[in-house]
Amino acid sequence: MFFIGIFGIEERAKVIRQIDVEICPFCTRKGSYTLFKVYNYLHFFFIPVLRWNTRYFIQTSCCSKVYLITNPQVAYDLEHGKDVPITLADVELFRNLQRMYQEGIDSDFCPNCGNRVSKNFLYCPYCGQKLE
Repeated sequence: MFFIGIFGIEERAKVIRQIDVEICPFCTRKGSYTLFKVYNYLHFFFIPVLRWNTRYFIQTSCCSKVYLITNPQVAYDLEHGKDVPITLADVELFRNLQRMYQEGIDSDFCPNCGNRVSKNFLYCPYCGQKLE
């Protein structure tokens, strides 16, 4: 019997939900957060079999920053729809998109919409912003 197995390892980023906030604790302006779940997974015939290295991020709309959520209970509550307050003790700065764009630092994220794009692209395929 001849068997061909198709398998691979990939990273996936999934938008969980949009969170509106009255005052952002990071910049003290009104804005919103986008909650992302990022994980690696093994797939067999394009069916996910095993998932690991799950991380949660929030991207702020008001100050253009991406924070890694370091408190697992806060991440769990936010993913399951609870509106819990996010403090500086619960997160760690991952990327400052606005500063990276102003200083001309090469990034794999669009400074306008924050989506991940290849460094080879001249324009963002999501919003059309010129990247260089």
